[in-house]
Amino acid sequence: MGNNKEKYFDQEKTIYRVLVIAGIICVCFLINKIANSLNDEQSFRSVSHKPFKTVSDKEDALNSAYSIIENVSSENDNLDPTNLNLAKVYKFVEDDEDRNYYATNAPIPVISDEDKVAETTELKSSAFQIYEKMQNRYKTYYQSLNNMCDAKPVNIVRQYHYDGYSIIGKYNPEDPTHKVGKRHTWFITNFQNVNIDYRDGDGNLLEDDNNIKYIMSMASVYTYYRDPYDTKTFLKYCYDLFDNSYTYVASISEVYYCSGCMHYDDPEVSSISQINSISYHKIKPETNPQKVLPKDKPYKAGTLIRFAHDDYSVTPGDYKSYVEDIYNGEPTDLNYCPGHIDLNLHVTVMTLDASYGLTSIDKNYGNKGLNYTKNWHGWDSFMKNRARLLSYKDWEKEYGLSISYVDFVEPLTQEEINYYLSRLDKNLTKNRLSVIETALRSVGRIPYYYGGKTSRFGYETNNFGIKVPADYKGRCLKGLDCSGWVNWVYGTTFNKYIIKSEGTAKLATEGMKITRKDLLPGDIIVRPGIDSHVMMFLEWAPDGQMTVIHENGGVNNVSIGTFDAYYPYYRRIINS
Repeated sequence: MGNNKEKYFDQEKTIYRVLVIAGIICVCFLINKIANSLNDEQSFRSVSHKPFKTVSDKEDALNSAYSIIENVSSENDNLDPTNLNLAKVYKFVEDDEDRNYYATNAPIPVISDEDKVAETTELKSSAFQIYEKMQNRYKTYYQSLNNMCDAKPVNIVRQYHYDGYSIIGKYNPEDPTHKVGKRHTWFITNFQNVNIDYRDGDGNLLEDDNNIKYIMSMASVYTYYRDPYDTKTFLKYCYDLFDNSYTYVASISEVYYCSGCMHYDDPEVSSISQINSISYHKIKPETNPQKVLPKDKPYKAGTLIRFAHDDYSVTPGDYKSYVEDIYNGEPTDLNYCPGHIDLNLHVTVMTLDASYGLTSIDKNYGNKGLNYTKNWHGWDSFMKNRARLLSYKDWEKEYGLSISYVDFVEPLTQEEINYYLSRLDKNLTKNRLSVIETALRSVGRIPYYYGGKTSRFGYETNNFGIKVPADYKGRCLKGLDCSGWVNWVYGTTFNKYIIKSEGTAKLATEGMKITRKDLLPGDIIVRPGIDSHVMMFLEWAPDGQMTVIHENGGVNNVSIGTFDAYYPYYRRIINS
């Protein structure tokens, strides 16, 4: 070994040097940041200031927007954070998927001269176009809720991984999937009632589940401090916030039984009171349904008669013998209930007024630090109040924006009507074809109006579409609700009253009771309850779904759609 000394790596000194260098870099960065901030303070101008000076390079994009604003005509110069500024802009608004987006966001000035008004009457403001797009977004969400309401209980159970035995009732002779003697097939056929409650982020009940006005108010305030005419950012902001502002949880009730909804001497539902009383005759099932049957009838599993084959058919006239068979001939009344179950949907809708609401969930734009500017530092109480003030304004009066004016459904052409009619069974009666043709001609022509009924037939005498006092959701065009539309279709077709009652629940007693598999074009499908609805059957669609025509509150007009529609009541209004 020589006299060479070993050299050791001094880890402690190396870490110390790295920390010193990092500290020096941070100090230099802070000094540069402060210098730029002081420079910005001298040269930065807000949207409302008239002088314009160039600021630091990092604000080039913002300066470009301000330059655009200064070149706009004086009619568009009254910008305000509590105004819907895009209501004064008439530029076409395109989504991100559109290929030909304008290279500039410069707006087309409003033409205020009386002799030039006609040039813009066919145009829609950029705010109106975005409002339409947002309503289409809402329609998609609304349809997802409808799909939940229309689904079979067994499908909901599978989707949410519930215990399948939680929805097993008694044998239902009208359900072809039920097998006599095989209780594991006795799933409740459909939901009797669908209950939906809407609450804000704080848990408070809401009357209206549409928060688009709040979202657009926030988008208007946010873009005011960046580029008030940036329709692309405005729309992206609205989409992002909307997609994160709705959540729902589904739950199902326990199986319960009424005093008798199947009548063996008279298979028709005899009165509306029996429909309304169903939920008041609840009987809690046994806790272990795999081993015992529901306890409202004192019989044991072993007493069930096993028929020679599973597809035991029961016609209305055989109901009495069927009931006697399953109870071994013991005396029984002539009323029977296979069981009922309810669907509960708890929907959370983010609003602007709740303490935990839209401003709280705005993570990608308004509350994202990378998007901050000198005048924008997120949704503090001051900015939130500006958005709230804008949302409180009467948009119909000030900007010509009303939910009733957003029309998603175009009337069918004669070619389209002929196409739908050509798909129907050639053996259908003339009366039934006439009913369908009347319904098809009404698509896109009769606005939805909650509680809307009519004592007149046709279009001319009803004045559909004129301004009337707003319903509870702000719809202010004269129209019909779903049950009023069914009455109108049959009355218009035959020029006389065919249906004698009004209201969805009462339609469950009209005409003749039929089963789902017996539906013909023109028959109606009825769901009473809190979220009541009625639709007219058109044809079967793939996968067991059905194509229907209905007065659609989600799109505010008569429309055609495809649904599961497992409703409690299927009714035939005309036999010929």
